[in-house]
Amino acid sequence: MELNLNESAVELIQLSLAPVFLIVGMGQMMNVMTGRLARIIDRARYFERIGDVDPTKITEKAKNELKALRRRMRFANWAVTFLTAAAVTVCMDVILLLINGLTVVNLDTTIISMFILGMILITGGLISFFLEVSVANASLKIPSYKDY
Repeated sequence: MELNLNESAVELIQLSLAPVFLIVGMGQMMNVMTGRLARIIDRARYFERIGDVDPTKITEKAKNELKALRRRMRFANWAVTFLTAAAVTVCMDVILLLINGLTVVNLDTTIISMFILGMILITGGLISFFLEVSVANASLKIPSYKDY
């Protein structure tokens, strides 16, 4: 493989900066999702402890909340999985961008394809996040001031 040093290292780094910022954004989204997932798990464990002490305290309302927690956990796990796969895909894209700039091998089609795949995975993660938040909002019942 012959090295093509016509482009400077600065140009290659500039070219790979946009995907790197994308990775940072995905990391922040994963941070949000793992935080939400931790709260879901804590709430489920709360019900588990109550059920271990006195199973009769698990009311129909608690069972409905546990059902919602299960759905939320599934969507949160999907979001983390999609976003992790997207981050790996974008990292591979950055590597391919650098290789493409240093060699005479033309990887343009592969780079574009990987970028599109990364966008599809990010979209899957955001849709999963949206569904998790929707289930959380639907299961949240805040009484109106008239109920007091």
